[in-house]
Amino acid sequence: MYLHETGYRSIFRGLEKEKRPEGNGFLSGIKFAGFGGWDHPIIYCKWKYSGIQMIIKYTKIFAAMMILIGGFYFAANESIDKAIKTCGMKVVHDSNEAYLQDAFDNAAAGFLILSGVKSGLAVIEGSEVGVGFNLQLGDIVQSVYDYVDISWKTALAGGTVLLLTRLMLQTINLMDHWSLSILFFILLALLISRSFFAAYTQISDLLKEIALFLVVLTSVLYFILPFSVSGAAFLSKAITQPLILESQKGFASMKEALSMENLNQRFFPENDTEEDSILSKLNIKAKVEKIKKRLNDLGTFFKGKTEEIAILTIKLIAGYLFDCIIFPLIFFMILYFFTKGMLGYLFGIRRSYTTTKELEEILMRYRPGPRERKAG
Repeated sequence: MYLHETGYRSIFRGLEKEKRPEGNGFLSGIKFAGFGGWDHPIIYCKWKYSGIQMIIKYTKIFAAMMILIGGFYFAANESIDKAIKTCGMKVVHDSNEAYLQDAFDNAAAGFLILSGVKSGLAVIEGSEVGVGFNLQLGDIVQSVYDYVDISWKTALAGGTVLLLTRLMLQTINLMDHWSLSILFFILLALLISRSFFAAYTQISDLLKEIALFLVVLTSVLYFILPFSVSGAAFLSKAITQPLILESQKGFASMKEALSMENLNQRFFPENDTEEDSILSKLNIKAKVEKIKKRLNDLGTFFKGKTEEIAILTIKLIAGYLFDCIIFPLIFFMILYFFTKGMLGYLFGIRRSYTTTKELEEILMRYRPGPRERKAG
């Protein structure tokens, strides 16, 4: 047996020089030849790798397969989840849970305050003050009611988003290990395809794309989403949370100032001594003028409250907009694109290179041969 590692030449003088065969494996070719009436065959083998190199190579492959199988098993029974939480992610999850719970409680408290203000304004809007002046009173209250209604919807939407975020993180905490298990399975399939079925390049490329997607998805579930909420919580406590609390305190004071009892006592008191006299009751003109004056005062009062409520509404909308959408989205996009770019670089997947390679294969497939070019 005559072994060759690089060059390929005939064993005996006069034998035709063999062309190097295609393919991988322990033996790339075995040929039996007889020469000059010899009774024994002459065998020569063409190797791509030496025996020791092939043993090392396949030992590494099987070791990697065992690691991936073990990863699949430990991911499925949530052992890897426990290890990740032990390394610090449990602190992140607990911090996010506490922040979302406190933020939801504050949103619910603000929603109840605004509901009380809204109900009081609805009662005032439909109430009668004097004789035949309920329409004018309704027009006065309408602008304040509109701003309060906007704030009420904002608090409702903000509380809903916070609750949905909390439920989403709880769901991810229960289901993320399945994404990790599928990732290990796809990586195992990719390793087998690359090692033993190297000719099927399309399957390998497809598995590579799926593996990259699952790596990004698993990174999102385990790290990107929790850290996005943590970053948003940090900015919220420093910037937007004081703004929201200030708005809620302002609406709480508005609830007392806009109550029906307070308005009646301030603008239409029952112990008005001037109206108790007989002359004042008979003087309809003076009574109408007095009611008009009180309605003007009431309009001035509600105009000032409208300006205050408009400012509080803008602060509340800005606070919940940054709290529930902008801050988490900014952190998510930064972490997502950073992780995806890093994993794409590590996996060696470059879309432009892949597209160029596919175009070259199509051109080679449909390129005319020498005879066809000559005939043309």
